[in-house]
Amino acid sequence: MKKAKKKLNYEKLKKITFLLLAFTSTAFYAQVKTGVITYDMTMSDNEEMAAMGSNTIKVSFTDKSNATQIDMIGGMISIKTITIDKNEPKNTRVLMDAMGQKLEIVGEANLMSNSELSSLKNAESVTYNKKDTKKILGFDCYKAFVKMNNGTTSDFYITEAITPQNKPEDKVKLTGYPLEITVNTERGKVNMLAVLFEKEPSVNCFVIPEGYEKVTPEELEQKLGGF
Repeated sequence: MKKAKKKLNYEKLKKITFLLLAFTSTAFYAQVKTGVITYDMTMSDNEEMAAMGSNTIKVSFTDKSNATQIDMIGGMISIKTITIDKNEPKNTRVLMDAMGQKLEIVGEANLMSNSELSSLKNAESVTYNKKDTKKILGFDCYKAFVKMNNGTTSDFYITEAITPQNKPEDKVKLTGYPLEITVNTERGKVNMLAVLFEKEPSVNCFVIPEGYEKVTPEELEQKLGGF
């Protein structure tokens, strides 16, 4: 790896991984019958993330299933969460390809996609500004300002052309699907922008691949400790 891109120890990798998984599940639980949305995600205020440049996140969904794939450091690290049945979120699989190692994280791993960041259940309020608009991928979007009860805030640009599917536990029900989000976190400002929309997920998108070694978070730390 080039000197400009600092090595990540396990703790730093875990924090970044947690943030990415939690952040994607926050806004992109499947909200239309079928589709694929690709996002560029940046975190310019965080030195570790800024050194890695832009990260690609692809969200694929049907009315039954969803899958999120995160590619970091030019694909050197790839993390995928697959939920075959959205009615059974506890069966979500978390897979990681890192430096030639193919690992399935079991046990507490699924908590990464069900954290406090993974829903709007702790949202305090949402304020819409339909005069603040922009067009993203041909969709007309307007701003939704969301405040969480821990004091953090997020700026959403949502489109009503894509039907939202809010979760029962969400305190805030968005009136549209977000195509851009900026979140202020304790580790810096995160921006996610949709750059591609496709109507049909790939055939193998929701298929659990073979050849992954099952590891606990503790075993993952040992395997990636020297990374």
